[in-house]
Amino acid sequence: MLKTTTAMNTTLRCFVGRAAARTSVHSHHLTSKTQQQLAFVSSLHSQSTSTWLSSIYSARSFSAASTGQAPEIKLYQYHICPFCNITKSVLSYAKLDYEKVEVNPLTKQELKPWSGDYKKVPIALIGEEQVNGSEQIIDALLDTQYVQQFLQSRWNNEASDKDVMTMQQFQNSENSQKWMRYAVDDLAALLYPNICGTLGDSYDAFSYVKNVDSFTGGQKISIQMLGSLAMYFAASRVKSKRNITDEKKALKEALDKFEHDGLDGGKLSFCSGVSTPDLGDLAVFGVLYSVNGLQAHTDSIQLRGGPVKEWYDRMHLSVMGGKAQHQIKLGVTCD
Repeated sequence: MLKTTTAMNTTLRCFVGRAAARTSVHSHHLTSKTQQQLAFVSSLHSQSTSTWLSSIYSARSFSAASTGQAPEIKLYQYHICPFCNITKSVLSYAKLDYEKVEVNPLTKQELKPWSGDYKKVPIALIGEEQVNGSEQIIDALLDTQYVQQFLQSRWNNEASDKDVMTMQQFQNSENSQKWMRYAVDDLAALLYPNICGTLGDSYDAFSYVKNVDSFTGGQKISIQMLGSLAMYFAASRVKSKRNITDEKKALKEALDKFEHDGLDGGKLSFCSGVSTPDLGDLAVFGVLYSVNGLQAHTDSIQLRGGPVKEWYDRMHLSVMGGKAQHQIKLGVTCD
């Protein structure tokens, strides 16, 4: 039991540490991306410099990058990980088929022994190449000819001539990167205290394990019990590091910023500023979608209402291909 608890504590420090250590939304993109690779405890995606360089090389070396074929993708993830959900939002938006593998946060047996020293999520196998970390996976996918052609065709069909999205604008514009950094550096960090502020909420956050067929009954029980306890204490550390006294207020203020600056108070359909979303939109959506079904999602989207909910519903339709169903605590579905 001591060994298992220690393993879980290490996993959860990794799981929340990245969010706690994030810099502000105005940080330089390269500096923020480099910093997130450096320390296991402070970064869900962190890795040594040599491993990071290797993953960047892998992201651009698989054969599908230079062909018109859809890449074969296997994604290793945690269900409630916001960074995994950012990756999945891009996969879904690009209509890419992929195999999803839920990783046991206690043992990480799904990653052994093939992933080497890297034992964090998300990890993707794209073709036969291993790509580590959400932003590296996204960069790799957007480098493929197949994805580029698909997205450009989609934008041409969905937008008017005056505001057709380009790959450069979608991925690398100042606006796209600003809201990508906001999602990764700020918004993701605020979710942990909001979904694990009490032991009951934390236990609910790990209820997803009940639907993971690859986990045994004993694994499901141990993950939910140990995970909820560890996440409760880890969320407290996030609050301490970020000087958060009221996590609900902090999350509301972060969404106020997105509504005011990103959506111009509701005047814009997407924070891209045009009629189709960019990578910043997808990142913010992915973070919020990661807590779908939990009270934090209900508070942030359904009960908040207004421009953020309207934007979220448009994003859900664009990314998931269907209408969002907003579940309140008692299980009532609201349109």
